[in-house]
Amino acid sequence: MEETLYDKYGGFDTFSMVVSNFYQKILDSEELAPYFENVNMEKLMSHQTNFIAVALGGPENYTGLDLKTVHAPYKITVPHFQEVAELLEESLDEASVEQKDISTIITLISSLMDQIVASD
Repeated sequence: MEETLYDKYGGFDTFSMVVSNFYQKILDSEELAPYFENVNMEKLMSHQTNFIAVALGGPENYTGLDLKTVHAPYKITVPHFQEVAELLEESLDEASVEQKDISTIITLISSLMDQIVASD
């Protein structure tokens, strides 16, 4: 059985740290921070860690709503989506994830853009 990216980088603890670092970068962004003003960040980070874990081959612990439903009220723009992807890439790099694996992860995230970005 092939090793998953989840296992390769140390599982839940590693990706929990990546998600924590990632959201700190988001909250430090003047453009992105307003999206999170009334959000329970602890709950969001838990959901995000579980979502990433599943996406990278880890255990199926993600129980959140579908992406389109949860993101629709925020009217997220393409530039903001791209900034989030860049901050995730930075966070993965800082966690010593190999560039080829970062590319795989960013490609996966980019494939979700139509479910996250507002369509109007």
